[in-house]
Amino acid sequence: MRNTWFIWVVFCALGATLGCRAPCPDWNGTWKLNASESSFQGPIFTISISADGEYRYDDGRSSFTFRCDGKDRPIGNNRTRGCVKGSATVLDLIRKENGVKTNVYHWELSAGGKVLTATATAFGLSGAVITSQIVASRISGSNDFAGKWKDTSYLQQHADMTLRLDNQALHIGYPSAGQYIDVPFDGVDAAVQGPHAPEGMTYAAQLIGRREIHTLTKRNGTAVTQGSLVLSDDGRVITESWWNPGQPNGKGTFVYEKK
Repeated sequence: MRNTWFIWVVFCALGATLGCRAPCPDWNGTWKLNASESSFQGPIFTISISADGEYRYDDGRSSFTFRCDGKDRPIGNNRTRGCVKGSATVLDLIRKENGVKTNVYHWELSAGGKVLTATATAFGLSGAVITSQIVASRISGSNDFAGKWKDTSYLQQHADMTLRLDNQALHIGYPSAGQYIDVPFDGVDAAVQGPHAPEGMTYAAQLIGRREIHTLTKRNGTAVTQGSLVLSDDGRVITESWWNPGQPNGKGTFVYEKK
C-alpha cells in the first residue's frame, strides 16, 4: 500500500511537471498582424557607389560588392556574380554556378528615383520562377541607386502568420512572404524553407514555458537576430519581438491577433 501511494505521488508530480512544460494549445491557428499596435521601422539597407564605380550593398546582416561592367567575378563555391546596367534606372545582377545562370536580381528605380523595386528570379529545370520582390522607399541620397532605403513591403509580407506546435517542434509560416520553418525545440538550427526563403537563413527555437518561445535567426552561420514569441493569458494575442544580438534595447515588435 505504501509503495502504491509513493508511485501515485511520483506519477502526479511528473504529470504536473510535463503539463507545465507542454505548450498551450492556444498557439495553434492563423494570426493577423495589428500594425497599429506594432513597433517596427522596417528593414533598412544602404547602397553606395565608389568613385571608381564599385557598388556596395549592406543591410546590416550581410554585404557584398560588385561592378556593373558585364564581367563575371568569382564569389566562392564555383559561383560567379556579374552586373549589367541597362540604363540609369535599371540593372541586373546575374549569378551563375559552374557557368550556368541560376539567379537574376533585377533592380529598377521609379521615374523620380524615390522607389526601388528589386525582383529575384531563379532559373531551374522548370524554367524561370520569381522568388521574391522588395519595394523600398528612399530615405537619403539622390544619385543613381546610391542612398539609404527602407523596405516597405516587409509589413505586407508578414501580415498573416500560421502556427502549429507540440512538445517537440514548431511550425511557423508567413504565407504572403512564401516562407515557413519547421524547427525542433532543442535549439538546433533549421533552414528557412519556401519559394521566397532567403539563402543561408536558419532559425532555432526553445520552448521556455507554456506561453513563451525564444528564437535565434542566423545568416550563413552568423547570428543576426534574437527574439521571442509570447502568448497572452487569454490566448488571443501573440507578441513577436526581435533585436540584434548584444543590442536588446533596439527591439522591434509585431503584435498578432488570432483570426
